[in-house]
Amino acid sequence: MTMAMAVALALLAVMLAALSWCVSPATAELTRLEHPVKDGAPLRLLVVGDWGRKAAYNQSRVAQQMGEVAEEMEIDFVVSTGDNFLEDGLAAVDDKAFHESFVDVYTAQSLQKPWYLGN
Repeated sequence: MTMAMAVALALLAVMLAALSWCVSPATAELTRLEHPVKDGAPLRLLVVGDWGRKAAYNQSRVAQQMGEVAEEMEIDFVVSTGDNFLEDGLAAVDDKAFHESFVDVYTAQSLQKPWYLGN
């Protein structure tokens, strides 16, 4: 075996080890959320992700449309897939960014349902 082949094999082994670390299965338990079902009625929900910040980037327009759709569909809840509080995240439940980008934006009565937030 030549030196070049030995170096290539060593690099390949390192890369495979790093890759296996990146794709190893998660060991943490996920929290199971259950939502009550209304006597066989269909489950109605909205899904939103990467919603913008401080009512900018069309966030307020999307929130308005979500409110209209939520009212028409009589939704049960909203799922937010993530990328909601970028940059510095949130420091606490009373963080100004939470109010500017969520509480003060999704104000339609039809959206005052449970929200399941991911990030």
